[in-house]
Amino acid sequence: MSRSDNLPVIQGNGQRSKSNENRQRLRLIVHGFRVALLVSILLLIRFAHHNVELVESNLDSNGCALQFAYEAFPTATAIQPVGTVGGGNRVVDGNGNSVGYLMQTSPQSDHVIGYSGPTNCLIAMNEDHQIVSVRCLSSGDTIDHFEIVRDDQKFLDSFKGLGFESPDQWEQIDTVSGATLTSHAVIGAIANRIGGKAPSLKFQATPLSDNVASLFENLGKNVPVIEPTDREAVWDVLVDTNQRIGQVLITTPAADDLNGYQGPTAVLAGFDLGGKCIGLIVDQTYDNQPYANYLNDDAYFQSLYRGKTLSQIAGMTPEAAEIDGVSGATMTSICVVEGLVIAASEAIRSGVGNDPAFAGRSKRTRRWQSYLIDGTTVLLTLFGVAFSFTSLSKRKWFRYGYQVTVVIVLGFVSGHMLSQASVAGWSAHAIPWSVAPGLVFLSMAALLVPIVSKQQPYCQHICPFGAMQQMARNRVMWRLPIPSIVHQLRNVIPFVLLAVTVSVATTGFEFNLASIEPFDGFSFRVAGWATISILIVGLLLSLVSPMAYCRFGCPTGAMLNYVRFRSDSHRLGIRDAAAVVLLLIAIVLL
Repeated sequence: MSRSDNLPVIQGNGQRSKSNENRQRLRLIVHGFRVALLVSILLLIRFAHHNVELVESNLDSNGCALQFAYEAFPTATAIQPVGTVGGGNRVVDGNGNSVGYLMQTSPQSDHVIGYSGPTNCLIAMNEDHQIVSVRCLSSGDTIDHFEIVRDDQKFLDSFKGLGFESPDQWEQIDTVSGATLTSHAVIGAIANRIGGKAPSLKFQATPLSDNVASLFENLGKNVPVIEPTDREAVWDVLVDTNQRIGQVLITTPAADDLNGYQGPTAVLAGFDLGGKCIGLIVDQTYDNQPYANYLNDDAYFQSLYRGKTLSQIAGMTPEAAEIDGVSGATMTSICVVEGLVIAASEAIRSGVGNDPAFAGRSKRTRRWQSYLIDGTTVLLTLFGVAFSFTSLSKRKWFRYGYQVTVVIVLGFVSGHMLSQASVAGWSAHAIPWSVAPGLVFLSMAALLVPIVSKQQPYCQHICPFGAMQQMARNRVMWRLPIPSIVHQLRNVIPFVLLAVTVSVATTGFEFNLASIEPFDGFSFRVAGWATISILIVGLLLSLVSPMAYCRFGCPTGAMLNYVRFRSDSHRLGIRDAAAVVLLLIAIVLL
């Protein structure tokens, strides 16, 4: 055979190789498109949550807060807004004397997530800054778990007598059986809210709107919207509730113990989007107004701060900045200078890196049992991933032992399972790194492994309900024939449930997403009948049709399967059209 005889074959191989390269490139593009669709929907859920979230900070007009105050303080007659950060209010008796005060954990503790969201609690404290009573007001967690925590009076009474600056006290509180993550979140939220120094009730901590407006010349006729941040004493300044134009630092309550001529002074320092100071203004004061107004009008005093960053202001002591005081208001100006140093320093200490939400606060000290549960979750997740990439699962005794362990530990003990409730809750609020690191690790593995490989370890091995169905499959005595029309429509139920999830998550509609899946049914003492029914029916169906729920009804499995990197990933189909519809639903409802 001559050399030329092989040429057509070489050309054919070259064409096939080029075709395979094009197909692989197309697979990557289409797969990236699918991942981008999922990420876009999750981001829209988060954006929608910030739009619809409304935290009632004026407790004096909140009926639940009023009733709570009357129960906590028998002599109480009214609630007076004082402005303690996050909704703190003074509770007074018929003579106008203070008998205590109220605060709520939101928004300062909204980063403390239970299973799927934060829980907002009311806290009643006496004049000695000790907790008198606690009430769970609302929650982004699953309804069944929230209700059992809300109604457990023994758990709520365990907070009585606790107060500020006691970081080790929280580990003595036992969680509620059957709602461990939610009760962990309640403990963490309260610990975070009253961590550190006791608040002062001398000033309204929310900056006065008119004073904020005078700092930002670019507001025009717009009325500024002032929202708290997780950084101590720092507030966002927004226009039309969503366009941030800068921030303000307020010196109360950090510097309320500093007195000028007649008392303390609360000062605002405005900062532009670049973090540079644009000016100062006296917000509230116990000093004589003429003295305080000198600070607003003194050009030299103002020039010392303009252009400075928060860190630079934290170092501007009167001596370091060579500030001797404003003529005619020496005592007041020295008080202001020292107050700005204290407030700026506390704001800096309350932030860690780019995420200030977790610092400068007392944290929940977790017990060794919770670390053991999280460690076991991580270990079982790693074994599940290993089953997908090795031959370990072929060892029958080992696989069966693993399945039993998964059902007991992840199902009945820890409740560590990925669900639409957790996906929606985490997208809207935050990821519970500190409360449930094991569950976070499991969820990340469940989502990321399919994206970068053909394997889907969560559905195949790790999911407790999936493991129960696999064990039931070995007990099947006869199989129920499934009509072909059912096979053709097997994606309809998961799509409808995913549409419900997206709709609820983007509108903030009060609906228990845990009720559309069976996973909450493992906590049978707190689960609703809908969840328990799905678990029982799904398990019974698996006896006559193997993995029936996984194949025909699971929205979480459908979501993971959609982003799985498969050999036919280059082909667009009905699943992609469904994902686009879900994205459009999120956009329209937003």
